[in-house]
Amino acid sequence: MISPIQRKPRQFVPENILIQEWNDIQTYFEQLLQSEIKSVTDLENWLQKRTELESVVGEDYRWKFVHQSCDTKNLEKEAALNGFIDKIMPHWMQISNQLNEKVSHSEYLNQLDQEKFKIYTRDLKNSLELFRQENIPIFTEVDKLSNEYGKISGAMTVEHDGETLTLQQAQKLLQSSDRVLRKEIFEKVQNRRAEDKEKLEDLFDQLLKLRHQIALNAGFDNYRDYMMKSLGRFDYGVKECEDFHEAIAQVIVPIMKKINQERSDKLQISPLKPYDLDVSVYGDTPLQPFETADELLHKSISTLNSIDPYFAECLRTMEVMNHLDLDSRIGKRPGGYNMPLPEIGVPFIFMNAAGTQRDVVTMLHEAGHAIHSFLTKDLTYDFEKNFSSEVAELASMSMELMTMEYWDQFYSDKDLLKIAKREQIERAISVLPWIAIIDKFQHWIYTNPAHTREERKSE
Repeated sequence: MISPIQRKPRQFVPENILIQEWNDIQTYFEQLLQSEIKSVTDLENWLQKRTELESVVGEDYRWKFVHQSCDTKNLEKEAALNGFIDKIMPHWMQISNQLNEKVSHSEYLNQLDQEKFKIYTRDLKNSLELFRQENIPIFTEVDKLSNEYGKISGAMTVEHDGETLTLQQAQKLLQSSDRVLRKEIFEKVQNRRAEDKEKLEDLFDQLLKLRHQIALNAGFDNYRDYMMKSLGRFDYGVKECEDFHEAIAQVIVPIMKKINQERSDKLQISPLKPYDLDVSVYGDTPLQPFETADELLHKSISTLNSIDPYFAECLRTMEVMNHLDLDSRIGKRPGGYNMPLPEIGVPFIFMNAAGTQRDVVTMLHEAGHAIHSFLTKDLTYDFEKNFSSEVAELASMSMELMTMEYWDQFYSDKDLLKIAKREQIERAISVLPWIAIIDKFQHWIYTNPAHTREERKSE
């Protein structure tokens, strides 16, 4: 029997603390700010206290984000999230910089284990260089506008055969062998998105303006260069990104052209349209790996158990603790994520499953992130648990591929299993041009902040 994980007893922050206003936690940040550090041991203990405090506050924020993601129509949950962003976040950012300054000026910083604290000291210096007081209210506005996107998108639905479908549920019908139906659904989805086109364009323009100002305030020419530093990309730069774009164009795009030509030939359709890209060319009917979210979860658990029982135990623990929301439904933020919860150590998986093979891959992808969270939850300091997206995605994307040999949990028919594997390999290839296109587009929009909507569309 799997039991819920209990968080470790707190050593610094009261067990019963309730965070509603900055005053509720201000005292503990100020205690850290005023504490004397008289030795390396004092500094290590101080860092542990800071980790505990920021884990408590960070987890509170993340739960508010999760709750609002799961129900974007709930005004109380929206108010709770925005309240944290307005009342807590600005003070937290400011005093966090003060705490960073305190550490940087400590004579004991260089006496820490340099191997263990190498990344910490590098990131500390980076944070201090980037901090600008005038950016705090801008970050607050960016967070609220970003959440607004989820609210707008979560409300999008289409009607089909007398049924109201989320866009994720509608996307499943693009796997149908009926091209007329695929075209109909595709147009309904696009038309629905077009209804909010101006809202989303306005939102994008606002975010673009704010992000450019953040960069200027921090002494950068553009937001791209600011984010390269903010994301801690010390090991590669703009040139390496451009080399990546070019490599994808030279190596992967020809492979994709071949795959699409084979698709065109098998479907006897030329030219291919966007609504022709999800239908299977290897079977007569769409793959149906599961029907319910519960089935998806338990088949995923069985799949992971075939690799390592501990992997399965992680998901079972999340199930017992209700740290999962897998179904697609109206009012739910689109997409999927694994949300680390730094204090309890048990993350939350959020997704919008509609019964497709892509949902299987998403579930196992997020499970890879989740297992990564479990494996790091008992580390002492927050910097040991916070890793770059490049490192994080290694765990998740590897899990997609590692589990392929055990997808018989979803497909007892060997021919269907073969089809699922073939489609996954093609997807793994096709995602590379998609990544390159998005990255190159971001380079362009942020280095050309004065562009018009028409220029953005044509680019």
